[in-house]
Amino acid sequence: MLTESQTNRVWQDAFEAEVRAFYFGDLAARYIRQKQIITGVSFFLSSGAAATLIARSPSLIPVILSIIAAVLSAYSISSNLDKRALSMSKLHSTWNRLAVEYDRLWNHWYEDEAERQLVELQDRSIAASEAGTEPPYDEPLLEKWGKVASEKYKNRLAA
Repeated sequence: MLTESQTNRVWQDAFEAEVRAFYFGDLAARYIRQKQIITGVSFFLSSGAAATLIARSPSLIPVILSIIAAVLSAYSISSNLDKRALSMSKLHSTWNRLAVEYDRLWNHWYEDEAERQLVELQDRSIAASEAGTEPPYDEPLLEKWGKVASEKYKNRLAA
């Protein structure tokens, strides 16, 4: 059984886990979208369709488009967008699972194993936080998802 202070902590931890799940999910989607755009543009610029379109243009245009394709490919490789997207997806999944488990604990705070479960969840949250030091810190994005989660949690309290 949890004390009132511990149940308040569960509520706060559940909220924070939900915000982080939204945040990392958004970052994963952004990296995937970047990769898709770069791949699409690079594919188009290196295709016969692009060659046909620029065949009648001044000779400098094909050179510029080739440079753009090379720069985009180099950026995609050097920034390792695939790895970043996978890493953010894993963080999203981890925090989402934690949010669900905190929510379950919130609804079962009176059970005998509740305190042990809280300690376990907090240990897993610490491990997830350590794994989440690689991503960029985007404060406006974090605030956006904090507002979304706040509304969701306000609606839960009102229900």
